[in-house]
Amino acid sequence: MMALADIVSRDLGIKKSNVGILEDITPERLKRNLPKFQQLLAFWREYPDLFIDYLCSLNPHNTFHFFFYQRTYLRCVMRYKYIFCCFPRAYSKSFLAVMCLMIRAILYPGAQIFVASGGKERKLCSV
Repeated sequence: MMALADIVSRDLGIKKSNVGILEDITPERLKRNLPKFQQLLAFWREYPDLFIDYLCSLNPHNTFHFFFYQRTYLRCVMRYKYIFCCFPRAYSKSFLAVMCLMIRAILYPGAQIFVASGGKERKLCSV
């Protein structure tokens, strides 16, 4: 499996500037590398935790890392249509749910995604 940076920078369309490296992304170049991009996206759809690891590796000061159970949860949620989970407090349920929605929005363009949440009702008690 080839990293995205390797695919994008492999061709000779790279220019250097004062800011850093500027990459020319042309329609021809994208068409030429389309099978590699498709393989990479298919891989990241199966392993969304590795997609986040790749994005975090772009930042040299990154300190974010998943726990094993978070990796397992993300893989299950992205692979199956229906899942049921019952987790204790402080399991990072909300964080993982939003993370999964963001990953799905990136890796599945045009996906229709929504969030529904129940609220705590205030019950008035009279004594």
